[in-house]
Amino acid sequence: MSSIRIFSFTLLFLSTLFILSCKKESPAETSPVVTPPAETTPLAPSNLQLVSMTEGEVKLHWKDNSSSETSFIIEQGLDTTTFIVVKTVDANIDSATITASFLTTNTYYFRVKAKNTGYTSTASNTVWRALFIPPSNFTNTSFSLTSASFTWSDNSDNETGFIIEQSIDASAYSIVDSTAANGTSKTLTGLFDSTKTYSFRVYAKNSKNRSAYSNAEARTLGPWVFVSGGTFSMGRNSPYRDERPIHSVTLSSYYISKFEVTVKEYRKFTNMVNRTFPTAPSWGWNDNDPMVKVSWNDAKDYCVWLDSTTGKRTRLPTEAEWEYAARGGKNSQQFAYSGGNSIGIVAWYFLNANGRVYNCGLKKPNELGLFDMSGNAWEWCSDWTGSYASFPQINPTGPASGSNKVFRGGSWFDYGLSDSECRVETRYAYTPNSKVDDGGFRIVKEL
Repeated sequence: MSSIRIFSFTLLFLSTLFILSCKKESPAETSPVVTPPAETTPLAPSNLQLVSMTEGEVKLHWKDNSSSETSFIIEQGLDTTTFIVVKTVDANIDSATITASFLTTNTYYFRVKAKNTGYTSTASNTVWRALFIPPSNFTNTSFSLTSASFTWSDNSDNETGFIIEQSIDASAYSIVDSTAANGTSKTLTGLFDSTKTYSFRVYAKNSKNRSAYSNAEARTLGPWVFVSGGTFSMGRNSPYRDERPIHSVTLSSYYISKFEVTVKEYRKFTNMVNRTFPTAPSWGWNDNDPMVKVSWNDAKDYCVWLDSTTGKRTRLPTEAEWEYAARGGKNSQQFAYSGGNSIGIVAWYFLNANGRVYNCGLKKPNELGLFDMSGNAWEWCSDWTGSYASFPQINPTGPASGSNKVFRGGSWFDYGLSDSECRVETRYAYTPNSKVDDGGFRIVKEL
């Protein structure tokens, strides 16, 4: 190729590159950019109202004034200056329920704020409430087939009335009657079933609020008390090793006899099976006294006979069933003795019994309506004596074997030691054939 042609080709190539390098590039095709509106502080909720308050929950309602919130936060305090967040609810919600334990000794303050990803509104108005102090000393003064009478202490000065509730065999409570403000007594009229266990309680109310419940009182007209199953802490931390350790026990429901088995009831058994009645104690036999001088084997035989003649499926209570019932079951107020902290009100024991048993049912019953579970006569349980387990148990029946059977509840004699013998946790034991002047029993009926 001639040098002229090479030069011409090179010049053409360079010219083309120059032209191309001067050409403006077309912009790339892209989606249009949308700039989001700047996030602003949401408007504060308003018209916050405390709808109701009990010892277990608070219900709030407010007006939602914003369209940009992502949630609402509820704050709670014990004064008007220090608040903590106790709950968060979603956007567009205008109410909340706060579940907690609220005390009658505190005043509680609440407020609400709206919140989005970047901002939190100012607070709503603040609302506050103090729970009523609940009625106390709720007491069943009489109970019959057609009426039940109660008294209680009024501890509030701003109630408009009192509400009485009733439960049957541990069913849900329902309202049965009411009184005006400052009322401290009520008689319910109606028909009460002698085979059922009735529980009652009362609370104070006004137009905006209500108190916590009083203590509950349970009563039955028949010989059997329904014990609703539940979980309780068995035993206590005491100087006595056999009462330790405290451990969790869960029980199924059962019936237990309202009184200890009486002399009259046991005599019927011995007559029917042609068994010799025990020799009388120093005070003699009285029909309505608790039967004493019976061995564990005698008590077991009584249950077998009762089963065969009535079909009631009776037996001695397990030690756990006995303690749970003595404590008051689900109505328990954690008394030291069965029915109270003052032993003389609930029990015949060493310092007030003058060396003998007394008719069943003369002392104050416990929260379930059971009599004499502290004092009067020790009561046989089905279990062999053994050490407590440290782990939770369900329907425990004690050791598989042993040499002694469990005695519970203390007695008129109380062994001359102290009133601690009659506590709900106190344990004692005898051989199954032992018969003593202060040893009796009560029975359980299975469902």
